[in-house]
Amino acid sequence: MTFINSKFIKSEYSDIAKVSQGQSVCFYGMVQNVRVTKWGGFVIVRKPEGLIQTVIQKDTSSIIDEEGRSIGINDISREMAITIHGTVNSANIKDKSVKYNTIEIEVSKIQVISRPSTTEVIDVNALKFSDDESVLRYKFDNRQVSLRNPKDMAIFRVSSTIAQSFAEYLISVGFTQIFTPKIVSEGAEGGANVFNMDYFGKQVYLAQSPQFYKQIGVGVYERVFEIAPAYRAEKHNTSRHLNEFISLDVEMGFIKGQEEVMELEMNLLRHIIASVNEKCSHELQLLEAQLPCLPENVPVYRLSEAHELLYNEQLTADHRGEDDMAPEEERAICKYAKEKFGSDFVFITHFPTEHRAFYAMNDPEDPTLTLSYDLLMCGIEITSGGQRIHKEEDYRKKMAERGMNPDNFKFYLDTFHNGMPPHGGFAIGLERITSFFLGISNVKEASLFPRDINRVAP
Repeated sequence: MTFINSKFIKSEYSDIAKVSQGQSVCFYGMVQNVRVTKWGGFVIVRKPEGLIQTVIQKDTSSIIDEEGRSIGINDISREMAITIHGTVNSANIKDKSVKYNTIEIEVSKIQVISRPSTTEVIDVNALKFSDDESVLRYKFDNRQVSLRNPKDMAIFRVSSTIAQSFAEYLISVGFTQIFTPKIVSEGAEGGANVFNMDYFGKQVYLAQSPQFYKQIGVGVYERVFEIAPAYRAEKHNTSRHLNEFISLDVEMGFIKGQEEVMELEMNLLRHIIASVNEKCSHELQLLEAQLPCLPENVPVYRLSEAHELLYNEQLTADHRGEDDMAPEEERAICKYAKEKFGSDFVFITHFPTEHRAFYAMNDPEDPTLTLSYDLLMCGIEITSGGQRIHKEEDYRKKMAERGMNPDNFKFYLDTFHNGMPPHGGFAIGLERITSFFLGISNVKEASLFPRDINRVAP
């Protein structure tokens, strides 16, 4: 019989950046790269927080393999797992991929823990960002290893910070995190872009969004959010589309209008941008990324106003009367807002009823329009949101107009049958906002293991 002590054994330091010069340290890591010199060499070690440079002197550093035998620096290879013992010295490291560029570790001993079973280890240091399909295919085919590239690591530290700060802010203003099913009986967004599957002899679907469930959550907790996968069976193979993505969903009750939802989103995005700037300065520098500008006042245009403005300013072709923004309009209005108001963000509101989901509330002053919005950032839509219908009779009326069968939505309609407050919300795609924040042209690069029409592995 044995016992586990509750005290967790860990490295001697919690943050190497806070360790004083001359202090002894011991830590684990993976070998990112090795540079051999006449006097010894450098071993670049990968830790979750970033790369650390260690210095090996032939006369004073010992290297021990798994069997306890003494080996040389030439025997150290990429992707070995090692333990490093040494002393912290000051340094001035020019390599931007090394996070701790003002210190290095003077090695007294390296112990090899394990090594790759192949001598032809993928050189993750050579992998580059590229729009070339063959380069992307190679990276995604070898994703389990290519993620070890410093720039790829940086992307997902930023992505993690976005998700963490998203939850952090919402919890601070009274939201409750919920977790909803991804196997559903009906698609929340409607249309054909749902994945269907057999479920013990029944046809069910993968959830396009948690829309129904987060609205139900409003009746329980008033303010709810979720961070979870969502699925869209869109037969696109472009740099802007994923078939599985992480959706950051928000829903809030007792609102007076969609403006309250828009205001919440702006405050949330300000918090996220500030958090990324504060916690990911190295990653932003490595990726040469500049976060978008979000001023105190963000311009808001009705869809019809935006069409008219862009046409009158001769910034685009004539799209007046269309039920959505054309891609050229999205780019043009963001450029206009940046030049005129210093904002990388623009709200477009009041989309036609037939263009929005059935749960979008109609504008009481013009029922052909909805109290809904898109948020554009740097020329691309990053969010759809707005006020929802909260009365059962209004749902049944809109379902009848669209030829929908209310019986297929019984559990959902029962929510409103039993009373709901006015409410609204929005959703942000984590991969999309990460790629836009970092200036990455292909959203798949911001997905750990991207899923598109051709890829389901690794």
